[in-house]
Amino acid sequence: MSPAPRRRRSVIVVAGESDNDREVLQHLIPALYPRCPKVVTINDKIRLAPALLQLSPRIETLRDNARRKAESCGAELVGVVVHADLDKVSDQTYDQVRERITAQLKKALPCDSALALSAVEMESWLMLFPDAFPKVRRGWAMRPEDCRKDLTKVANPKEHLKKHLGKPPYRESDSPKIMAEAVKLGQVIARPPGNNRSFRDFADQLATWGK
Repeated sequence: MSPAPRRRRSVIVVAGESDNDREVLQHLIPALYPRCPKVVTINDKIRLAPALLQLSPRIETLRDNARRKAESCGAELVGVVVHADLDKVSDQTYDQVRERITAQLKKALPCDSALALSAVEMESWLMLFPDAFPKVRRGWAMRPEDCRKDLTKVANPKEHLKKHLGKPPYRESDSPKIMAEAVKLGQVIARPPGNNRSFRDFADQLATWGK
């Protein structure tokens, strides 16, 4: 009797605006999605939020590149996560941008998809996990008042961290280490303490996968 064929493994492909943002998501996705298979990245420096009038060709390119990445891994493409910075505080346009991009992803992609649309930028998500910062640099500490803010309204989170976090100054390349430490601490959940709707929306979208 011949052995049963080996089941093809699965991958989730991550695309985004920078290497650091994609690496942050490689730590974040398995923490929020427990059934997560392997997470791989593609290097498309895709910018969707400023391109609402030219979404279709960009997302078609993303689809094709994600398929090729999965094929190169000898795996089935089961999910695509796309990161985009809103590049401004959350206001009435946030819902419009999120709905347009999400609808186009669902239409174009042959698998589950999720949009990591961070308002204003990925650093506002990192600020949900204040205990992770001193794990990366001993002299870092988020101010208590910052922990109570609506983090989608912090105009420039990256510069805010550089100014207020401590020494040495925060660098964008620190972001994956911070998220990795937050995951190690067990703090990365769909509803962490703190206030950032754009993070919650992403976590809620991941929770719908496979349903």
